[in-house]
Amino acid sequence: MIHRFGDMPTTRTEYVCGPNVRIENSSCLGHSTTTSPTSIRYEYGPLRAHISNRDMGYRFEIEPAACVYAAFRMKEDGRPSWNQPALGESRQSGNTIHDHTETIDTGERKELFGYTARRVLTRSRQVGDSQLLMETECDGWYIDPPSAWRNLPPPPKTGMFFRLSSGNGERDEYKFTEAGERETGFVVRATRIHRSFARDETGNPRVHESVYREEVSEFSETPLELSFFVPPRDFKRLPQLPDGTRYRLAYRARLRWEMWKDSLTLPKRIAEFTLDSVVGSGPRSNYR
Repeated sequence: MIHRFGDMPTTRTEYVCGPNVRIENSSCLGHSTTTSPTSIRYEYGPLRAHISNRDMGYRFEIEPAACVYAAFRMKEDGRPSWNQPALGESRQSGNTIHDHTETIDTGERKELFGYTARRVLTRSRQVGDSQLLMETECDGWYIDPPSAWRNLPPPPKTGMFFRLSSGNGERDEYKFTEAGERETGFVVRATRIHRSFARDETGNPRVHESVYREEVSEFSETPLELSFFVPPRDFKRLPQLPDGTRYRLAYRARLRWEMWKDSLTLPKRIAEFTLDSVVGSGPRSNYR
């Protein structure tokens, strides 16, 4: 899949086998080479694979060129099983944010990758205190989900969950409404526009707009090896991949403790997973 955030190009390859997903991509940073804002040089990081292996209950992060990986046991939402979020008490601000989403099937159809694709427009607006705060638009082409993709956990019923607090610890109340039938198909081409509205220190209105495009360039339903969803046996395990987030000392110590506990059982579980032909008998597909 080709992504373009403004003029920044990136690619992503995604592999699906049963409930398991492997996503390969490289990070990208843009640097201005001259005083002109349009002269940008892009630098890409190493290729990395992010695997959600729900059969094993693990998340793996692999850097093939360095022969290293990180791993942790995960919950259904993908978070580490031992990581409990801190939910601090917060007061209601008294403000209500109204979020309205409208979905429109345009009736346009075309054939993409042998499937009939439909063009669907999705528009969302957030209004607070009678002022427009944010709006998004998505012009997308969707196909009915491939068999492998239907095995993945369903998306949440609401598109987004908000728990936002202001600087004084107060939080707003959110109310969501929808019009039209929500699109649940597999997106093969989309242009998304996001606009946020605010006022500067002098009270003048400001609008920030960003454009994000994505398009599937290849699609295949060829068989996949189960070994694709675990790290290779000769790779070295690290608490986290190089250049990762710099966590506080207590969190880093917990990472190492969990890694030591897993070292007693994880290699055996990986070997059993790759030898289990039953686990990998579900539908498979990959797209990029």
